[in-house]
Amino acid sequence: MRIRATLINVGLLFATLFLLFAGMEIAIRVTGLVSVKPTPPQIYQVSADSRLGYELRPSIRERAFRTTVTTNSVGLRTHVGENPDETARAIAVLGDSFTFGYGVEDSETLPARLQELFPSFRFLNAGVPGYELPQETAFYEDKVAPLKPQALILVFYFNDLHWHEPAVLDGEGNLREPGWTPEEEPDCRPIEEGILGYIPGRCWLDRHSALYVAAKKFVAMRQGQEDLRIQREEAREPDAKDPVTEEELTRYAAQLQAFTATLGDLPRLFVIWPDKLLHTESRPKLKEIAEANGFEVIDLYERFGNEARTLAWDTVHPHPDTIVEAAAFLKPAVEELLRATGY
Repeated sequence: MRIRATLINVGLLFATLFLLFAGMEIAIRVTGLVSVKPTPPQIYQVSADSRLGYELRPSIRERAFRTTVTTNSVGLRTHVGENPDETARAIAVLGDSFTFGYGVEDSETLPARLQELFPSFRFLNAGVPGYELPQETAFYEDKVAPLKPQALILVFYFNDLHWHEPAVLDGEGNLREPGWTPEEEPDCRPIEEGILGYIPGRCWLDRHSALYVAAKKFVAMRQGQEDLRIQREEAREPDAKDPVTEEELTRYAAQLQAFTATLGDLPRLFVIWPDKLLHTESRPKLKEIAEANGFEVIDLYERFGNEARTLAWDTVHPHPDTIVEAAAFLKPAVEELLRATGY
C-alpha cells in the first residue's frame, strides 16, 4: 500500500508539473510574448545602389525589434511630431542603428527627441541599422541630399571603425554577414550551459516550445547584463587597453574626408556615442579627425562615461531614458548648429 501511495503521489506531482508547464506554454503563445517561429524584421529591401546593399523599405509601418517602425516615402524613419512643413529648415541626423532607434518607438529616437526640443525645424532620421560611414555617405547622397538639409549631425559609434562590406539581406528579411550562405544557419541554438543545458531534447524544445524560448531569452538577458557590468568595470582599470588601432583610425579619417568633401560649407556636428569601453587613447584622435573635417564635436562620454543605460534585452543600444538625456546634453551644441544655418 505504501509503494502504491508513493507512486500515486509521484504521478500526481508529474501531472501537476505537466499541467503547470502546459498552462505557461499556452499563456505565452496566446499573449504573443514569445514566438517559437523566427520573426525577421520586414523593414529592409535590396537597394538599387550597390554601395548600400540594402535600405529601409519606404512607406511602411511594421513591427521590428520589439517596437513599431514607420518610414516615409523616401525610406527614412519618421516620428510622431515630425514637422510636416516641408519649407522648414531640415537637419539631417545621419548614422546607424543608434540614430535609427533600435528597440525604441518612432517617437523615442534621437531625431524625434531633438524635434521636441526644436519644433520649428525638421529633424530627418537618416539612420539605418548596420550602416557604416561608406554606406552612410552613399545614403546621404541618394536619399538625404535631395531634401536639401541645412545642417548635419553625424552620430558615431565605435563599431563604425570596423569596416566591412555591406551586409547581405536574406530571403526572410534578416541582415547577414558578407559572404553568408543559408547552409551556415544552424537548425537550433539551445542553451548549452547551466541547469538548462542538461535538459534532454533541447534542440526540439528550441524549435517548438515558447516556454523554453522565453527561458532562453531570460537567461541570455541576465548573462548579458552581468557580462556588460564586468566589461565596464574592467575598462575602468588603469591598465585597460584601447582596442582601436591606428589602421582603423587612418581608414576612418580617409572615409570621413571623402564624405565631407561633398558637403561644402554645410554646418556639421559630430556626436560620439559611448560604448562599454572608455577608449581613452583613441577618442582624442577621433576628435582631431572630426575637427579637421569641419565638425564641431560633442563627446557623450562626458555625460555618461561608459555607463550609458542600455536596453535590458540588448545591452548595446540605448534605453529610451538615455536618449532623452543625450538630446538634452546635445541641446546647446545643436542651438549653435542651428544659428549657423541663419536661425
